[in-house]
Order: sequence, then C-alpha cells, then structure tokens
Amino acid sequence: MKKIHLLLLCVFAFQGLKAQTKFEVSGIVKDSTDNPIVGAAINLTSMVDTTNATTNLDGIFVFNNIKASEFVITITALGYQPIKRRYINDPKATRIVLDPIILKSDSRVLNEVVVNGTPDVTVKEDTLEYRAGAYKLKENALAEDLLKKLPGIEVDRDGNVTAQGKTITKVRINGKDFFGGDVKTATQQLPADIIEKVQVIDDYGDQANITGVKDGDPDKILNFTIRKDKNKGYLARGIAGGGDKDRYQGSLFAASFNNDQQLALLGNFNNTNANVFSLTQGASSGGGGRRRGGGSFGGGGGSDGLTNVNSIGFNYRDQWGPKVTAYGSYSFSNKDNNTTSTNLNSLLGGGVVLNNNTFDNSNTKNNNHRVNLNIEYKIDSLNYLKVTPNVSFGSSNSIYNSNFTNQSPRTDTYGNSVNNSDNANPNYGLDFLYNHRFGTKARNLSLDGSLNATSSSQDQSYLYIVNNTQTQQLERYQNQIINGDNKNDNVKLRLSYTEPITKTKNLEFNYTYGFARANNNRLVQNSDVSGQDPVFDSDLSNQYIFDYITNRFGANYRVNQKKYNYTLGFAVQPATLTGTNNTNRSVTNIFPNARFSYKFSKTRELSFNYNGRSSQPSYNQLQPITDKSNAQYYTTGNNQLLPEFTNSASIRYNNFDFASGNVLFTNISYNFTKDKIVTNVINYPFPSDSTVLQNTTYQNADGYYTINGFYAFSKPFEDKKYVIRLRGSAFYNNNISFVDNNKNIGKNLILSQRLDFQINPNDWLELSPSGTYTYNRNNNSLNTRANSEVNSFTTSFDSKIYFLKSWVWGTSLDKTFNSGYNSISTNPFIINTYLEKDFFKDKKGSLKLQAFDLLNQSTSLSYTATSTSTILSQSNKLSRYFMLSFTFNISKFAGNTTTIPDMGGERRHYRRDNNEER
Repeated sequence: MKKIHLLLLCVFAFQGLKAQTKFEVSGIVKDSTDNPIVGAAINLTSMVDTTNATTNLDGIFVFNNIKASEFVITITALGYQPIKRRYINDPKATRIVLDPIILKSDSRVLNEVVVNGTPDVTVKEDTLEYRAGAYKLKENALAEDLLKKLPGIEVDRDGNVTAQGKTITKVRINGKDFFGGDVKTATQQLPADIIEKVQVIDDYGDQANITGVKDGDPDKILNFTIRKDKNKGYLARGIAGGGDKDRYQGSLFAASFNNDQQLALLGNFNNTNANVFSLTQGASSGGGGRRRGGGSFGGGGGSDGLTNVNSIGFNYRDQWGPKVTAYGSYSFSNKDNNTTSTNLNSLLGGGVVLNNNTFDNSNTKNNNHRVNLNIEYKIDSLNYLKVTPNVSFGSSNSIYNSNFTNQSPRTDTYGNSVNNSDNANPNYGLDFLYNHRFGTKARNLSLDGSLNATSSSQDQSYLYIVNNTQTQQLERYQNQIINGDNKNDNVKLRLSYTEPITKTKNLEFNYTYGFARANNNRLVQNSDVSGQDPVFDSDLSNQYIFDYITNRFGANYRVNQKKYNYTLGFAVQPATLTGTNNTNRSVTNIFPNARFSYKFSKTRELSFNYNGRSSQPSYNQLQPITDKSNAQYYTTGNNQLLPEFTNSASIRYNNFDFASGNVLFTNISYNFTKDKIVTNVINYPFPSDSTVLQNTTYQNADGYYTINGFYAFSKPFEDKKYVIRLRGSAFYNNNISFVDNNKNIGKNLILSQRLDFQINPNDWLELSPSGTYTYNRNNNSLNTRANSEVNSFTTSFDSKIYFLKSWVWGTSLDKTFNSGYNSISTNPFIINTYLEKDFFKDKKGSLKLQAFDLLNQSTSLSYTATSTSTILSQSNKLSRYFMLSFTFNISKFAGNTTTIPDMGGERRHYRRDNNEER
C-alpha cells in the first residue's frame, strides 16, 4: 500500500511540475469608455509566483511562466480605483486570455493626474512637441485629422498646413524625409494611430543641428515619431470612386515598417482637382502671363479650372549595415489643366484710365519626375558623413488664347493673342555634410556644401493681332518664335569650427563661399507684317551671362545654460556681380547675428532672433533687353542692379499651462531691406505704339519693410470635450515702387481674426463652428485711384454625426460675405456633405456617398490693387458633383490591436473567484 501511495504522490508531483512550467497569462485593461489604460501597474501573486508587469500603449499586459493554477492579480493606475481579482486556472490549459478588466475613475486623485501627468505639449528651444495620445480620434483617422486638433496648427480646405502662422514646408518620419518631405503625402495618407508624437521644428539645416549655431531664417517642418509597437508591420489604404459629370478618383497607399526599414507606395488618379504630390518643380508657362501684386482675396477653395491628375510615388528607408542609413523617394506627377477666366484690368497712369478687359482660355499639361536619395554614414564615433544627390525633370506644353478689348480716351481696340509654349526643366543637385569631433565635447569641425545645376529650355510661338473698333482696320500685328535656353549653376561651401571655452560656452568660426552663374541664351524671330515669315531680330535676342561670387567670414559666441542660451556673432561678406554688357558691381555687407532663448519651464519659453542675409537679382531682372513676348506688357532688365540686403528680427513667446490645458503662441517679426529690387512701370500712352499698355523695368530702392504679428490661444473644457480657439494676425507692408519714374509708397495693412470651437460632448457628435474676419487696406502715395479697402467675413461649420454603430453623416458649410470689391457681388455659400457606412470587422471598409457644392455656387474670385492698376478676375472652377466611393483599410502591427492577440488559449480555461476585493 505504501508503494501505491508513493506512486500516486509522484504522479501528482509530476502533474504539478508540468503545470508550473507552461502557464501564460495575458489581458487588457480599459476605462469605462472602452479606451485602453496605458502604464497601469499589474501585480500577480500566488503561492509560488510574484511578478509585475505594465500595460503597453494598447492597455495589454502579458505574464510568462506562471507556475500556480490559482493566482491573484492587483491593478493600480493613477486616476483610477485599484482592483484585485482572484483566478483559478484549468490545469490542462497552457495559455489563458482574461476577460477585459475595467477600471473606474477615482475623482479623488483626478487633479493629481492633471498636474503631475505628462504634458500634452512640450516647448523646447526650436521644437514644439505634441503628445498624440492626448487627443481623441476615431478609428481610421489620418494624420491630417490629428493635426486639426492640435493647438497652434491649422489645416485648410486644400490640405495646406500652417503652424504658429507659418507654412509647413516639409514632413519627416522619425527624423528622416518622407517622400522627399512632401507635406500632403504624409498628412493625408499616414494613419493617426501609428503616431506617438508630432513635432513642429524650426529647421536651420543639418549643419546647424550639429554645431548648434543657427543662421538665417529657418524652415517650419513637421516630424512624426512612430509608436514603437507600430514600427513593425504593414498597412494599406485604397479609395475607388465614380460620380456624375464623369468624375472619378482612385488612390492606393501601402507601407511596410520593419524597425529601421520602411517601404511605401502611393498611386493616385482623379479628375477632381486633388493633388497628392505638392511638387514645386515644373516648367513656366511662357511669356504670356500677367504680373500681379498687392493684396488679394479669393472665394472658394481648390485650384482654378478643371484638372486631371495622375501620380505615383515610392519611398524607401533602410539600414545598410550598422553604420549606413539610406532613405529616399521617387515621384511622378502628370497634370492636365483647362482654365477659362475673365479679367477686368483698370490701368491707372499717364493721366488717363485705360480699361483692359480680357477673356482667356488656357490648357497646360505638365509632367514632373523627382528622385532624391540620402545616405548617412556614421564612420565612427567621431566622424559623420551625409550625401544627398537629387534629380528632377519637368516638362510642360501650354496653349493660351486671349481675346481682349482696350478702352481709352484716345481709341478703342480689340484683338486676340495665341501663345503656344513647350518647356523642359532638368535639374541636378548634390548636397553633402561632413562632421568631425575631436574627442573633446563641443570641439567640432564640419564642412557642408551644395552643387546645383538647373536649366530650362523654351520653344514659344506667339501671335498677336489688334484691330481698331472704329475703322475696323488692322492696328497691330506681331508674330514671334522664341527659343530660350537658361542655365543656372550654383556652388556653396561652408566650413565651421567650434572651440569649447567651458562646458557651457564655445566659439564658432565659419567661412562660406558662394558662386552662382546664370547663362541666358535667347533667340527671337519676329515679324510685324501680316503674311510675312518671322526673321531673326537682334534687338529682342540676347546672350547674357553673369556671375555672383560671395566670400563670407563669420564668428559666433554661444552660451548654453539649463534655463537659457544665447548666441552673439557677426559676419562680413564681400560680393561681386559681373557679367556681359558692362555688368560689374561690388558690395560689402556686415551680417549681425543674435539669438536668445529663455526657458521658464518645459512648457514655457521666450526667444529672440536677429540676422541678416543678401540675395542677388535674377537674370530676368538683369538682362538689358526688352522682352516683348507679351505684346501688351513689356519687360526690360537692368544690368546695374545691386544685390538686396535684408535685416530680420523676431521675438516669440510660447506657453502651455498643462494644469488648465491653456495654450498660447505669440510672435512678431520685423524685416527691412536695403537696395530692394523694385519695379518701375511706364504706363500708356506710348508715343510710338498705342497698343502697348505697360513696360516694367527694375531698380534698387530703400525704404521697404514689413511687420508681422501672430497669436494663437486655445482653451479646453471638460477633458477636451469642448475647445475654444482664438487666432489673430496683423501684417503691414511698406512697399516701394515707381510709376512713370516717380516714387510710390504703397502701404498695405491686413488684419485677421478667427474664432473657432471644437465641440465633442460625446462619442457620436463632433461639431466645429468658426468665423474669420479679414480687413485689407491698400494706400498709394502716388495714385489714390488705386487705393482699396476690403472687408471679408467667412463663417464655417463642420460636423460629424455617428449613428447606428456603423454610420457617419458629415457636413461642411462655408459662407463668405465680401465688401469693398468693385463690381463684385458674389458671396458664395458652399455646402459639402457625405453619408458613410462602415463594413467588416474593425471597420476595415466603408462606402461613402459625397455631394460637393450642393448650391452650385463655387467660384474663383481675386482682386488685386497695385500702384498702377486694379485687377478683378474670375475663373472657372470645379462645381457641384456627386461621388460614390469605396475605401478599405488594412493594417497589421506587432501588438497594435486593442483586442488581445490570439495566443492559443481560450477564456473557458479559467474561472474567476467571485470574491473580488476593491
């Protein structure tokens, strides 16, 4: 009998040992609103186990190698009531998944959570950082939806992004350019739930990031950091739709993330004026364009005309071994635009008012290719090299027809012009940066440079015919064939050496060499007699070359303390401008440089910046010939121009009070320019030719300056269910120009004030009403008839209503009220709406019916007032249409779902003890 008992004891011991080696326990912790709780502390205890875990970003926790079949789990989280539960496991199970554990809020510690928690916004010296998880979004939301909720950031109807009043020029992911930095590609394609932080950065360039010495005006860029649990997996998002009036759209975005490796593909085709790539590379439209300046305002959103768009892009990033990182992209875009417009142009000058009314019809086809590659080589702990080659090519074909009528006291004429133009623009570039550290902290030597070769070739055919309305006889005939070949070569090299004085102080010495060459070869064949073939015209043809060479020597003293840092420095730059036709100019400029930043806390900072910069005139402004490719508007260059020199000063204050959630951004800037390159417009009448309306020349002048102020304030209520935002700006420009060789001072004041609300009282309702008032005043000292005073008030209302679990009804309303525009009575009311139904598990698919511009009032209006003219323009635009589209979203990441991943276990393998302790 003892042997039997001993045998049974061994069997039970073996079974117990077997159970002790194979248990795995996992679960998810949520709040009462079904949102995962991040960072909750989980404690598991038993007779033989004591272990701890923390919930991840999706509220999930996992325990491995649990030995006992009975255990107790205790959960604590800041702001929630603690909970304790006892579980009894089925010994036959090897893996178990617990039911979701719901924690109740603890109002007694709520204030402590707000004060001591991670702030939603963190202010750094050149970076403003938003914690993406602090802003509640719906499933399948995009990065653009997240940006719309961030204080100080605005996204307009066309997808353009501004931060603190400045335009975002580039987007990066984890510090690296994404699709060449293209803004809309990132904001309109990336899912919001993969983003951990959004950073708004004042970017001074790679060398400044290494040396810490900033110079010049920074670019405002975005950087998205990806959540660690979303950095391995894939996603795909596609849209296919069709509508009335033969409207269609289709797009596909697919991306794969494998830690350091990122692959992304984007394709798009549509005829709804939707641009995916905001490529700036392209060919000019020829010499038939009309110059415009001053203040302007347009009604309605989107581009003018009707545009077919086809584009494709590929983005790549990978780690080529432990020392080399590579990332780059290729993109192609094809656009076909048709635009018709009516222009009412009142020319003021010469003692008379001449009305030039035109009806224009244009078709432009563009093809653009862009390739860029970045290779970063961390040679060793002291040496770093980055090389960035880039190539782009743009080509275009445009046909421009214009019918016009000129009304003047002298005579009335009418006529038409036809301009056919083919353009090609290949561009090649190489940027590089080498940095060497000497082992001692802050002792640094860096060399960066850029080599760029750009060119444009143009074949243009221009026919211009004018008739007298009284005699019905030919007044003027001009037929031109223009072949242009423009080349620009640029070289820039900058050497910087930093020497530490103490741990917090250093000296930086730098030298910059700049070389720019413009080579313009223009061959014109011309005929002024109807029926005769154009022949070579030496007066209109030209070969012009100029070189602009700079040598800049600078020094900076930098102090970097915990609370504050500042930089004081200066540079001396002699510059020479030489070229054909006796172009020979030399000038020496002194560049002061001062920066100061004081950090009151990690959410409050004050900064000041002052610098100077110079810019050379373009070859169009320099070449001493008259461009008559637009027979009504001539342009004559001036080879005696000097480079401009601009001084800039700005002050900025940012404050985020994370106890109340209030956010305040303010900045003011002042710029004044010496030797500003300005226009001198010679008006009608010309003694030799009454059909020429204006001739524009260029000259240097002093007195030009601008003042710009901006503020943004945001205040949330009831845990961001209600947010009120105020944004205001003021812009003043003291512009200098010349009219008939007489100096004109144009004073332009623009005031803008915006008030908007975010109203999200519950999960099924989102409301965003807003109102914007803009005041625009232009005063001219020389010609008061060009003065204008315009008021505009726009009200907007966006809403989303979620109902029946899988339905969404969305609406956007825009109503504009204009006053002060001569001959404008259009105050459009734009209504867009859609109804969307979600399908499949986790809402992977949706069907959407959209209606655009229900009242058919979309219009494109612009009004421009200058010292010499007022121009009122109205163009055709994509108006009312309906679209039915299907969207699918597929994604899979390691640990990315809010449900527990399938670990091979089932919930029936355990039971919970009913005696819970709280």
